[in-house]
Amino acid sequence: MASFDIQSKEAVHLEIKGYDGLAETSLFHGKLAAETMQHIATSYTGLALLSFEHGQTYPVIIGTHSFVLTISTPNTPPSFSGSSENEYFFARLGGTKTEGSQCEFADLMIEAKQLLDSTGSIRTVAELQTMKDKFHTFVRSNCKSLYHSDMLRRLIAQYFMMHEYVDYHVPGTPATDIKMQYQNAVMDGVRNWLEILKPDIPQNEVLNYCVSLYYDRSMVTLASKIIENFRATAYCPGEERPTPVFPPDLTVIDAKGNKRILRQLSSNTTIAVVSDDCPVSKVDTVMQARRLAQQAGKTMVVAPLQPLSENHLSMQKMVSGGNMLFVDDEKWRKENMPQQMKLPRFIRVEGNTGRKS
Repeated sequence: MASFDIQSKEAVHLEIKGYDGLAETSLFHGKLAAETMQHIATSYTGLALLSFEHGQTYPVIIGTHSFVLTISTPNTPPSFSGSSENEYFFARLGGTKTEGSQCEFADLMIEAKQLLDSTGSIRTVAELQTMKDKFHTFVRSNCKSLYHSDMLRRLIAQYFMMHEYVDYHVPGTPATDIKMQYQNAVMDGVRNWLEILKPDIPQNEVLNYCVSLYYDRSMVTLASKIIENFRATAYCPGEERPTPVFPPDLTVIDAKGNKRILRQLSSNTTIAVVSDDCPVSKVDTVMQARRLAQQAGKTMVVAPLQPLSENHLSMQKMVSGGNMLFVDDEKWRKENMPQQMKLPRFIRVEGNTGRKS
């Protein structure tokens, strides 16, 4: 177990996140009153991120020795008492110290940051390949040490962002060839990360993270191509539960908040179960909705495993002309939708009865 105290000179709302491979975990989320102290005990050790509600973020190294983290204001980096590693880490981040201490983990985090910062100048395919090789080598050599930090996520995200910098144009070739080169490079990147991280992280987690990088930018078609190329690992695990029964009076809404009930929909209704933790389920749902939009009288209803949010409603924007609706019955969701369900999952309902088929 690790433990530390947070004290703040003013009232703040904050969250501290830890990382296990590519997964985030919340260590603390809440409000601190001015001049109060919050004690945190956790089994997590590694690099955590301290985030404030208005977007300010600071790294914090959590080790086995207790320390006190002091907040002056969200716009000022925190200070530390009893943690020489954090003091050294922030001194290096601020440029007032150079490497050479005994804080190996802090030095590794700095090395990862420097690698991330070195990618801005690449322009050619050859430079891209050289930089990708550097990323691969660094992660292979340090994966276990990077595991409890956000650096694995950041390195993979930046790896794919590097493709945006590169000029794929070859004189005399049509623009379609440029697009194909770009897409092939992305697929090769996914394949590489699946292989590199195979000993340490489940393949479906790696694929979902790669898919999320494009879904979060509304690049759903490219995210779908990733799924198509790696379909065997394009899922989120869960218990094999019986298919939920959707009652005919279940409330559904459109993206604008207009309400209907399930029995009012056409007989050709598909219900897609999605989860915030499963990007693959969202991408497959959007692509399915796009196909249904081309067929008269067919409707897609989205049933989130979590409370309905703006993140779910925004899926409608990715379906041009699609008839997408959303389950909006929190009581029914809590009673009938398990939190652990293998996804993606699509359910056909029979006409106005709401029964599964």
